[in-house]
Amino acid sequence: MESLGRLVNYLMPYRFRFVASIACALAVAVLWSVSFLTVAPIVEVLFKNDSLQQFVDRQVVESRETISRETQYLDSIAEDNLRGRDKAQSRISDASSNLRFYSNLNTYVMPHVPRDRFNTVALLVVGILIATALKCCFLYGQEILVGSVMTHTANDIRRDCFFAAQSLDIQSVSRHGTPQLLARMTNDVTQLMAAFSVFGTRMIREPLKAITCIGVAWYINWRLTLVAVLFVPMIGLFLSRFGKRLKRAATRAMESVAAIYDCIADTFDSFRVVVGFGGQDRQKERFLDANDRYYRYSMRTLRVSALIRPVTEIMAVIIVCLAFTPGAYMVLRGTDTFLGIQLANESMTITALLTFYAMLAGTLDPIRKLSSQWGMLKQGLASADRVFAVIDTESLIDEPQTPMEFRRHQKEIEFTDIKFRYATFLDDSVHPWSIDDVSLKVQFGEVVAVVGSNGSGKSTLLSLLPRFMDPDEGEIRIDGVNIRDYSTQDLRSQIGIVSQETMLFDDTVFENIQYGNLEADADGVEEAAKRAHAWDFVQMLPDGVQSEVGKGGRKLSGGQRQRLALARAILRDPAILILDEATSAIDAESEDLIHGALKEFSHGRTVFIITHALSRSFLDLVDRVVVMEQGQISASGTHEDLLKSSETYRRLSTAGAQAASPDREAA
Repeated sequence: MESLGRLVNYLMPYRFRFVASIACALAVAVLWSVSFLTVAPIVEVLFKNDSLQQFVDRQVVESRETISRETQYLDSIAEDNLRGRDKAQSRISDASSNLRFYSNLNTYVMPHVPRDRFNTVALLVVGILIATALKCCFLYGQEILVGSVMTHTANDIRRDCFFAAQSLDIQSVSRHGTPQLLARMTNDVTQLMAAFSVFGTRMIREPLKAITCIGVAWYINWRLTLVAVLFVPMIGLFLSRFGKRLKRAATRAMESVAAIYDCIADTFDSFRVVVGFGGQDRQKERFLDANDRYYRYSMRTLRVSALIRPVTEIMAVIIVCLAFTPGAYMVLRGTDTFLGIQLANESMTITALLTFYAMLAGTLDPIRKLSSQWGMLKQGLASADRVFAVIDTESLIDEPQTPMEFRRHQKEIEFTDIKFRYATFLDDSVHPWSIDDVSLKVQFGEVVAVVGSNGSGKSTLLSLLPRFMDPDEGEIRIDGVNIRDYSTQDLRSQIGIVSQETMLFDDTVFENIQYGNLEADADGVEEAAKRAHAWDFVQMLPDGVQSEVGKGGRKLSGGQRQRLALARAILRDPAILILDEATSAIDAESEDLIHGALKEFSHGRTVFIITHALSRSFLDLVDRVVVMEQGQISASGTHEDLLKSSETYRRLSTAGAQAASPDREAA
C-alpha cells in the first residue's frame, strides 16, 4: 500500500477538486438508495388497495397501539425478569421511532401527495425519473472532476519520473535502458492513471452506494443486516489473495512490454545492419518471442482478473440470500425468530421485507462493479511500483552539500591512483578493474592524445573527468581541487565533449549548436559554425540554420554531423575539451577540416584526444601521447619517442596508418 500512499500525496495539490468529486459521489449514493425506497409505497398502493395517506395513518395508529400495549405489558412484568423487560422496552423504542417518522410524514409530506392511487404511482415514477436525472448530473460532475485531477496527477508523476531519470548517472541510466524508461513513462503511467481514475470514481462511489443501502437496511432490521455484513470479510479476503497474484502477473506483463520496446528499438536503431546482413528473420524471431511472452503474462493477468468478478458476485448473492431467507421465514410464519434466534422485535410485514430485500439487492450492483475494477486497481499499483522505482533510484554520483565555486581551469589536471570498476546491479558478480591504479598529470593548455586498443580503458578514464562516473579509489583534481567538491553542473560547464557517436537532436541546426550555450545569440551560433568549418554547408541547406537535421541528424552526412557537434562544443567555450574518437568514422576531407578547426580552437584550453590510433593529421596538434593497456598507462611521451620505446604504440600506429591509407587515396 506504500505506492497508494504516495499516489495520495500527488493528489494533495488538487484535493479540493477531489473532495468535490467525493461530494458528488455521496449525492449519487443517496439518490441511488432513494430510488429503492420507492418499493414500499408502490407495494402499498398496488397490492393493498390503500392510498399512501391511509397507509401512513394506519402506521401511526398501529405504532400508538403498540406503545400502549407494550407499556402495559412492561408494567406487568416482574422487576427481576430482565430479559422480558428488555424485549418490551426494545419494542416500545421501535414503535416510538416509527410513530415519530410517520407523524412527520403526515405533517410535512402527505398534504402534498395525491389521494388518487394512480396519481400517487405517477408521482412516484416522476420522482424516480427526477432522482435518476440528478444522479446522472452528479455522476457526470464526479467523472469530470476526477478526470481533471487524474490528468494533472499523471503529468506530475511523468514529470518527476523524467526529471529523476535525468538526474541519474550514466551507469544507472544504462541499467534501466531507454526502452525500459520509455515503457515506464508511457505505458506504466497510463495504466497507473487508468487504475487511479477507477479509484477516484468507482472505488469511492460504489462503496458509498453500498453503504447507504446497507444503512437503510440496518434501519429496517439491524439483526438481519448484521447477518449479511458478517459475511462481507469473506469477499475482502478473496480479493486480497487474488489481488496479490494479479499484481505479480501484471508486473511481469509490463516487463514483457518493455522487452517488446527493446526489440523494436534495437531493430530500427540498427536498421542498416539488419538489412545489410539479412537479419530480418532473426529480428522477427526476437519480436515474436517477446510478443509471445507478453501474451502468456497477459493471459495470466486476464485469467486471474476474469475470475474475480464471477466469484465475488456469487459470494454476494449468497450473502443476500442468507439474509433474505430468515426474513421470508418470519413473514410467512408470522414470527420474530428463526431457528430459535430472535431476529426482530416483532414479525416483519411483507412491505418491510420487500424494502429490506431491495436495499440488499441495491448493494449487489456496487459489489459487482467493485470486483470488476479491483483487477485494474491492482495492475495500476504494479505500474506505480515500477514508476516509483525510477523516481527512487539514487544516482551513484553524489553532489557536495556545500559545493566550491568553480574558477576557470588554468593550471593542471591530475589523476592520482585511480581505480574504477563498473557497478553491478542485477547479480553478485564483481566486474574486473576497468581502470587499475592510473596516475596522470596534464598541464593547462596541453593537448594529450590517449591511445589504446578497444577495451583498454581510455574512454572510461576520461569519462571520470566530467563525473559521468566516479572512481572507486583515488582522486581527480583540477587546479588542486578534488572534482567531487564542485557541483556537477559547474564542473561540466567547463568541459566540451565531441564523441564518435554524434548526438544531434531532432531540431534545427541553430538549436543543436546553441545547445552548447543556451544563452548564445544568433551571431554567436554563426561564429561557432564558422570556426568549426560548418557554415559553408549550413548555408546550402534549404532553410539555413533553421533547417531540421532529423532524428539523430540523419539528414546530414557523418562529417557534417561531426562539425555541428564541434561547433556546439566551440560555442560552449570550455576550458577542457574531450574528443572521443571524434574523427574515426568520417572521411578524410572532414577530418582535415576538423583538424584545422581544432588547431585554432585548442589554444588556451586543455584538450584530450581519445583514439585507438593517432591520425597523422593530428600529430602537429598533440603535445604528448599516453598509451593505455588493460586499464593501465603503459607508456607516455612524444610520438617519436613512443615509436622507439613502445611496441604497443608502434603496432597501433602501423594499424592506423594502414587503415587510413585507402581513405586518403579515395579523397
